[in-house]
Amino acid sequence: MPVLDTLKQEIRQLQEREGFLQSNIKRLQEQLKDTQASLSEKTMRATTLQNHLVPVSRLPNEMLLAIFEEAVSSPPADKEMWAPIDISHVCRRWRGVAVNSARLWRNIWIMPSVNFHLLEAYGARASASGFLDIHFVDWRERKDFQRFDAALEFILPSSGRWRSLSIRSICDTKVQHLANKLRKDSLPLLRDFSFHALRPGQTCIDLFSTSDKCPALKAFDAENFSLSGSLIGSRSKILQVFSGLTSLTLRRHSNDARSLRIMIDFAVFRTLVNSMPGLTTLALHGQPLRFRIEPPAEGESNLVSIPNLQNLILHPKVLKPRYLQQTISSIQAPSLRHFELVFPDSKMSGQNVVELLFDAKTKKPRFPLVSSVVLHNATNSSTASSFVHAFPYAAHVTLGGVDVGCIPHVLHARVYDAYPYTYGCTYDPRASYPYWHCLHLLKLRSTKPETMCIVREWRRVERERGHPPLRVYVERPEGKWDLMLM
Repeated sequence: MPVLDTLKQEIRQLQEREGFLQSNIKRLQEQLKDTQASLSEKTMRATTLQNHLVPVSRLPNEMLLAIFEEAVSSPPADKEMWAPIDISHVCRRWRGVAVNSARLWRNIWIMPSVNFHLLEAYGARASASGFLDIHFVDWRERKDFQRFDAALEFILPSSGRWRSLSIRSICDTKVQHLANKLRKDSLPLLRDFSFHALRPGQTCIDLFSTSDKCPALKAFDAENFSLSGSLIGSRSKILQVFSGLTSLTLRRHSNDARSLRIMIDFAVFRTLVNSMPGLTTLALHGQPLRFRIEPPAEGESNLVSIPNLQNLILHPKVLKPRYLQQTISSIQAPSLRHFELVFPDSKMSGQNVVELLFDAKTKKPRFPLVSSVVLHNATNSSTASSFVHAFPYAAHVTLGGVDVGCIPHVLHARVYDAYPYTYGCTYDPRASYPYWHCLHLLKLRSTKPETMCIVREWRRVERERGHPPLRVYVERPEGKWDLMLM
């Protein structure tokens, strides 16, 4: 039939047309693919060349790594584990530096929002590192116990590589569970331990019931660390592991009645400190020590000698602490180089303890070698000069609160005569004026306009008299320091 033959011929033509178009599409797709690949390559090359012009791209990998480590060491809240991940997703070069640097993956944060895939990534990338820094944070509720236990089971196999262990805001149930788990493992590389309590009466003593498994411990920072004489006697292993400490920080969660029972008796504290011959830093926050009212028994003393102590830090957290005077009087530290006394922010100065900084018999400074001093709300108009005399060789001084107005005013008001006090001379507290003749760095916190006028005038007079230039830094509200210009 002519009609059928015509249709068949049209079908063949259309099929040929379809085949022709399909071959063109295939050829064009290959051309498009080649074009896209070439475009991607040239775009990447142009981006790379453009990035080379950016100043940060000129930094060597070693400097980049140092910057990354600083960012990882102080991550934003709730982003502790994500800081290295974010860094590794910026560009190819940064990813190469981050992923291949085991030091960026040493800090492992075990939190309720813990991501086990993220922990696996950390474990794989930190495998070349010799140690890990472990943080248990914010397990405040008794729920999620199974998740906490699973995180422990995941991280405990690496306990032999732990360099530091930090515990903060964890409920009693989980603290006890962690202590039970740690009794079965050894921590041979652990150097730093810190514990911050969730509530006033919470302690961490159970974590050290078998503390002989931490032979390398050097720094101990604990809140509500409660010890008694019977406890030390029955668990002498605690003293054995503490014998290697070089830094001891004791904190009290709060100063209310609920935390009274966890204060350490001074006799026990003296026994503890005497077991640390290499102790160089002692920090006491919130009155962790308790002194007895009755006189010491025969053979006992109210003094503790710490011959190698370099840094003494006292933060009572209240304006009128109960045992601060006894604490300062009891510590004998002939090698002390740094003294810090910080009272809470207030318009009034804290408890007057300046007389305790001098020997009762000779009236000489008890800590004459101190070169670094931090005072915050420690002085007033009548005691400022005595504080200056108490640290005659202070070179670095930080002042805050009312001290910013008191001490610079005393230094500026001095009589400008030749200062007779030189090293090796007998100290004379009756000198006509106070002066820090070694001072070359002064930091000021909580400054006021009238205070700054006094400091500027004092610096101007010092310069006119030919004294060495003094650097003055002023703290900004965000915690940074600015150099004060004339």
